[in-house]
Amino acid sequence: MRKNLLLLLCLLSFGAVAQQNFKKIAYCVPRTPIEEIPFQYLTHINYSFAIPAKTGDTLIPLEDDSYLKSLVKAAHEKEVKVFISIGGWGIGDGGGDDTRFHKMAETAEGQARFIKSTMDFVNKYHLDGVDLDWEYPDPDHRSADDFVTLCRVLYQQLHASGKELTAAVVSAGKQAYGIKEEVYPYMDWLNIMVYDGDYGPKELKHHSPYSMAVRCLDFWLNDHNLPAEKCVLGLPFYAKKGFGNFGFPYKKLLQEGASPYDDYWNGHFYNGMFTIERKVKLAIEKNLAGVMVWELSHDTQDEFSLFKVIYETSEGQ
Repeated sequence: MRKNLLLLLCLLSFGAVAQQNFKKIAYCVPRTPIEEIPFQYLTHINYSFAIPAKTGDTLIPLEDDSYLKSLVKAAHEKEVKVFISIGGWGIGDGGGDDTRFHKMAETAEGQARFIKSTMDFVNKYHLDGVDLDWEYPDPDHRSADDFVTLCRVLYQQLHASGKELTAAVVSAGKQAYGIKEEVYPYMDWLNIMVYDGDYGPKELKHHSPYSMAVRCLDFWLNDHNLPAEKCVLGLPFYAKKGFGNFGFPYKKLLQEGASPYDDYWNGHFYNGMFTIERKVKLAIEKNLAGVMVWELSHDTQDEFSLFKVIYETSEGQ
């Protein structure tokens, strides 16, 4: 009886610690007023984006770095970490054109210059890590192996400075195999972008339903053998009205009459409060590292805040 009681207490203690370490990550673009950032609900912010130059091997200096400096200062005062997200879908050569990354990663010299430029950027702005947003290494191309080599050296240099390395990756499917299992030891975690799932036939459909989160986690955890403690579930704070349409912020949707509790309004599919809560609970049940959000400025600042839902669900309130 006593042994069973001790075991129960240990399990409860482990669960409490795991929940305390549950990451709440938000991508942040410079248009977001710093005074409106809900630091109290976050553990990490990914500043988006730093862009590689045409050659791919150096980062283009920020035109105005005052926002990033202010963001880092404010976040660190609240004990929130700030990463630099490098790349993104609109990297500079058209949506999804990752030629710059390919070119850089194909030579040891290119990788070395990129890593030096990245480390200089991280140190200059007192950042806590790097989120590599290469969209995407290809499973049937050398870029998948180049990605592993690049991440191994970058991870080692970041960790030697007490900093971390993450990456944003696709939700599932063939393209996900461009992220080889060999890279997992060199990643602190992967941010799984479980949204924009409305590719294919042009009929109107939800781009990020709860069922998509279930399927994607099954793929990454079971088919692609990603350790749960290195898996972060991505959540959209925006709606879509058919394939190819740009995201419509959750807060604007509510301003126009949508319900914060639903997932559909006037042709727009989105994640309301109930679905966000279910997805966070799913992440907790699967013992994931946490959740991330694209993107910070799309939330409300009232009782319908989705960040508030994430925080209260993950903290067990």
